[in-house]
Amino acid sequence: MEAATRRLTWLGQAGFRIELDGAVAVVDPWLSSHEDRLIPMAPLELAADGVDVLLITHEHLDHLDLPFLPTFLERAPDAPVVMPRAIAQLVEGVVPESRLVLVGPGDAVEVAGLEIHVAAATHALETTHDYGDGSTNGGLPRFVGYVLGRERRIYHAGDTLVTDELVDSLQPLDVEVALLPINGRDAEREARGIVGNMAAAEAVEFALTIRASTLVPYHWDGFVGNTVAPETAQDEARGRLEVLIPEHFRPVDLGAVEWAT
Repeated sequence: MEAATRRLTWLGQAGFRIELDGAVAVVDPWLSSHEDRLIPMAPLELAADGVDVLLITHEHLDHLDLPFLPTFLERAPDAPVVMPRAIAQLVEGVVPESRLVLVGPGDAVEVAGLEIHVAAATHALETTHDYGDGSTNGGLPRFVGYVLGRERRIYHAGDTLVTDELVDSLQPLDVEVALLPINGRDAEREARGIVGNMAAAEAVEFALTIRASTLVPYHWDGFVGNTVAPETAQDEARGRLEVLIPEHFRPVDLGAVEWAT
C-alpha cells in the first residue's frame, strides 16, 4: 500500500493550496491589492512555489488574478493552468497556449498526475445579469468548480449557488472535504454590485446532501461589505458534520489516503 499526504492551506478568500495524490494544486489565488481588500496577501512561497497545477474557477478578479499570473508562471515554470474554455481569451498574451488546459462542466482530466472532475457552478458576472452558468455571455459556461483526487476527494466549489443538477453531479464522486463559499446573497449587497453565493446554512445542507464529512467555509472575509462570521456554519451544522474554519496560511493535515500499488 502507498500513502499520500492530504494537506490544505487557505490563501484567503477562495484561494487554497491543496496537496494530495502526490501533487500540489493551487486554486483561485488572489494576491493583488484592491481598495476594498481586508485580508493579507498570501506569501509567494505558498501561492506559487512547488505548485504542479493552477486551477481557476472563473474570471472575477479575486479568482482570476491577472496581475499575479506572470509571477506565478515564472515561479512555477512547469505548472499548467486549468480554466474554463469560455474565458481563455482573457489570458491571451499572458499564459502560453501550451500551458493552458481548457475545460467545461462534466469534463474529467488528469493534469500533473492529479485527477480532476469539473463541476458546474451557478453565478453571475454582474448583479444585473441572471444567475446561471455564464453561457448567455459567449455561449460557453464561464463558472466551474473542481473535484480533486482519486478517492475521498476534495471539492472546491468556486462561486456558486446550490442547484439540484449540481447535487446530482457530485453525489457519485466520493467528496469527503467540501470547500464552499458562505457569504450568501441579499438585496442590499446586490444593490452595491456584489454578486452572491450560497449562505452558511445552504452550504451545510449542501455538504450533507453530497455526503461530505468536512465543510471548509471560504469567501467570508475578503472584501469590505461582503463578510460573514464563519462560526455561523458551525452553528448551522449542529454537530452533523465537521466544520473546519482555517487560518490564513496555516497548513491543515487532512489525513493520508492509501491505495494499492
